[in-house]
Amino acid sequence: MSATQLKVINAIAFQLCWFACVLGGSLWALPAVLAFMIWHRKVATKEEWLFISVLSLSGIALDTLWYQLGVFSFDNYTMPVIPAWLALLWLAFSATLLHSLHTIFLRVWLIVPLAAISAPVSYYAGQKFGALTLGPDALWIISASWGGLMLAAYFAHSSNIIPTFSSPTEREKP
Repeated sequence: MSATQLKVINAIAFQLCWFACVLGGSLWALPAVLAFMIWHRKVATKEEWLFISVLSLSGIALDTLWYQLGVFSFDNYTMPVIPAWLALLWLAFSATLLHSLHTIFLRVWLIVPLAAISAPVSYYAGQKFGALTLGPDALWIISASWGGLMLAAYFAHSSNIIPTFSSPTEREKP
């Protein structure tokens, strides 16, 4: 399979996971993200799984902090951490940065502002679909924190703090 095909499959799979998580909650999130991770297992390296794990846990911790501070909330949900569907969405998103979003991710001047713009749009869409409720300053907080998180992920990747492969095409055989 070509690098382009892998990127397209990765992008489509993530979008399906987003809709499953946001519209279906944890019940739909688990099989959707599990299927994506099973497919991703065939294309990811051991080092990439470390990157995915660290970024997922960082995102889950960040969203749990915002949830605990009331930046956003979930109807009829009282657990101390974010719902499983949002944690699984972090896992799915983390699997895009070195594949369908790789070209953007390698350019810090692009990934940081795009994350700062697209993340609040995604959370706002989640609110419109009834998945969560945003507090008054939520979009600004989400924007700043996602920009910062992508900046940290970029530097962790580019400085090889978390070793990963450079591109899916490097593993292709001619």
